[in-house]
Amino acid sequence: MHNVPDEPVEPEGLPADEADFLFSGLKSFSRLALAVSGGADSLGLLVLFSEWRERVSWQGDAEVLCVDHGLRPESAAEAEFVAGAAAEHGLSCRILRWTGEKPASNIQDEARRARYRLFADHMAQSGAEALVLAHHMDDQAETFLDRLTRGSGLSGLSAMAADEPHGPQGLRLLRPFLNLRKERLEASLRERGLSWCLDPSNQDPKYKRSRLRKITSLLAEEGLTPERIARTADHLRRAREALEATVRDLAARHVAEHAAGPLRMSREAYAGIAEDLRLRLLNHVVGRVTGVHPRIRFQKLQALDAALIREPSCRHTLAGALIEVDAGRIHIWREAGRAPPETLVITTEAGIWDNRYGYSLSRGPLPQETDAGLLIGPLCNAPVPAKQIRWPEGWPKEAFACSPAVWSRDGVLVASCVPVEQLSVSNDDSIQLDLERLPIQAKLTATFVDDGDTDGGI
Repeated sequence: MHNVPDEPVEPEGLPADEADFLFSGLKSFSRLALAVSGGADSLGLLVLFSEWRERVSWQGDAEVLCVDHGLRPESAAEAEFVAGAAAEHGLSCRILRWTGEKPASNIQDEARRARYRLFADHMAQSGAEALVLAHHMDDQAETFLDRLTRGSGLSGLSAMAADEPHGPQGLRLLRPFLNLRKERLEASLRERGLSWCLDPSNQDPKYKRSRLRKITSLLAEEGLTPERIARTADHLRRAREALEATVRDLAARHVAEHAAGPLRMSREAYAGIAEDLRLRLLNHVVGRVTGVHPRIRFQKLQALDAALIREPSCRHTLAGALIEVDAGRIHIWREAGRAPPETLVITTEAGIWDNRYGYSLSRGPLPQETDAGLLIGPLCNAPVPAKQIRWPEGWPKEAFACSPAVWSRDGVLVASCVPVEQLSVSNDDSIQLDLERLPIQAKLTATFVDDGDTDGGI
């Protein structure tokens, strides 16, 4: 057959019009950060982005970020390679180093978490609006298979999003290459005569990702190609988003929220919700009262749900939250425990406390005579006797232990979300301090962890 080539067809690189389409969503940003490690994927991102920027005259600022994990002898040289490639393409580069003692196990996951922490810290200072990543279709397929082996449910199996507003460390993540195969990024570099760094751990069978890469080629022979896996993950993502919208609606209809932090809902209303949605709603309210992305073992979540349905009265803790059933109502609040929220000295005119509240001084500077001496912390540590507090009716007093309070260094309470008999203001009458409950940042279907200490769940 003359139409069948004797040799395998080499993949084509990315033409300009296709690259322009993939990067078109970046036009609305004014400052971006690009995560580049030096491998073919991320180096392709650097090169293709820089060409797109020149071609369409994008007026924003972009900076390349490269993390030197210090786990291999050649990592420093690879980071310098990235810095050189960035300079050649007209981009600035900042090398971020993971210092300190490294974990002895689970090294790849710990390195990933460290990487996002470093990115977030730097971007908070640089003002970058989003982090652009080179994740592609093959990554999507590997992630799906990895989660499948862990027994993940809908949330874990759904696809990575091209635009993820609340990624790790609260970062906004942009992934323009999710519908692109890895081989086309490599072909784009070869067409330009460029080489890239090779990480030997990508071929090391002791790492699960390496083993999965070998499995994907076998699955493709049976018809389960990366394209079909990515399509399935995308179907699951749409289903997950529909569930998230439903959970938001359930929370709006059934969960009452006190300005000082605790939540409550009718036990009867909770019992009338389908089990899958109840579990997701529980995850939602735990994240809401604690201000963190909960990682809850699925078995623990199911056990708590069963207790809330069946036990006449109960009291449980879960992922930093305390849940109590009393007189037909379920109350949820942040547990003080052995480590209540920290007390901070207010040194700027605006900030965030405990991932739950924003504070701002809406008039005047901080008083010089108090040496920036306003503090914000939990009510349980505030300098006010409990007998002076007018506790809100219908709520357990304990539910307000971690409510925000502001006081001066001389022990005068300035503000609290819980009414007190006497609220004193700072001795500088120009000061007005406002507290605002932050909108929820955690995904409503954040990770559930199964019994195998993995990312399984609903």
